[in-house]
Amino acid sequence: MGRLRRLLDTPDTAWLLARMRTRLENSGELKGWLVRPAATSAERVAASRLAGHAVRAGQSASVSLDELDEMLRRTGVWPQGLVSAVVALTGAVVSRQDRSAERDAWLRVTDTLRQISAQRPPLLAWVDGVIRTGALKRVAGSAPAALRLAEQLVTVANALPSPGESVAAFATRLFANPNALDPQAPLGTIAARLAAAQGALHTDAVQDSARWRREAWQSVGLVVDELSSTVLVIGLPGDDSGPTARALAALHPVGQPTILTLRQLNTDGVGMTPPHVFVCENAAVVAAAADRLGATCPPVVCTAGQPGAAVIALLEMLSAGGAVLHYHGDFDWDGLATARAFTRRVAWVPWRFDSDAYGDALALSAQTPSAQSAPLAGVPGESPWDRTLATAMGVSGLKVEEEVVLDLLLGDLAAAAK
Repeated sequence: MGRLRRLLDTPDTAWLLARMRTRLENSGELKGWLVRPAATSAERVAASRLAGHAVRAGQSASVSLDELDEMLRRTGVWPQGLVSAVVALTGAVVSRQDRSAERDAWLRVTDTLRQISAQRPPLLAWVDGVIRTGALKRVAGSAPAALRLAEQLVTVANALPSPGESVAAFATRLFANPNALDPQAPLGTIAARLAAAQGALHTDAVQDSARWRREAWQSVGLVVDELSSTVLVIGLPGDDSGPTARALAALHPVGQPTILTLRQLNTDGVGMTPPHVFVCENAAVVAAAADRLGATCPPVVCTAGQPGAAVIALLEMLSAGGAVLHYHGDFDWDGLATARAFTRRVAWVPWRFDSDAYGDALALSAQTPSAQSAPLAGVPGESPWDRTLATAMGVSGLKVEEEVVLDLLLGDLAAAAK
């Protein structure tokens, strides 16, 4: 290799080596002549040395590739010949046909990823980021492997949200492999990022940390384990049917809120189902209800933003038991998204969550300097239970959080307790 480098891999033969590499990529062979019209004197000397003749007059340098191949073999500098020598000095050669096929393969990967944002415009920025950063290429290495991952991501996106299901069960249902979405699996990390984007996750957790992954999956209803998914409640009557129901029955007379885990809901249940249950988005409503209403507070379930597995499991349990669910949330696009998510799983009725209530909330906000409405942000969505609500929000461009109408909500809870 040393003799070969001294012969062909020098500053004076760099043009020749580069041209041979290009010709090999384009045609797959090294035949004929290569000419450098405006060569330096050093380049002309080097070319003449390779050809075995004196330096010729003129400004060009030329080399016969057939003669160079024969010389390398005859002298033993590189018995395998010129093509092998160029590969040894510059690396494996990919033909033009192979490069074209590779480009086409990566275009198929891109087109497959675009299916995600075509059906879900809010994910356009996320898909663009995956393509721009080459995330699939880093994970998969090759275009065929990246295409498989892209197809799996489409499958994941089409199946989300899936409230109340564990990540392992979700992976088994989609890919017949409970570990397909584990952090160590090729699909695991990038699928969790897809879930975070689809669930519009807002968190201070470090991306890809254990806590971040748990919150990412919970933002689309999936649960990593039965203890990390919880739901805040107050006023559930409970009974003597099981440990959790007995705990609720003990807390009910003193008006204490409590947090239930998905494990408790799956193993114990909550006992007696009340006829009406109020559902709010913010914990501040539950805290105020506990302070003002205490033991008289009717049953209230808090979603704490986008409903997780425990929230959905409890509401499905209560709905199946005959409870009428009354829902109120923030007047913003995320609040409408939460309500739409409920529609897919349980029946509910609006609780001061229509266009008239939005007008009242705007008026209250205007009267309260400390609670001025902020501009609406995020992706607009529909309100199928009252189509004029989304229209009114879009026209005003303002969000109103639940705390602004807290007194009205507490008044409703007090009236329901009588």
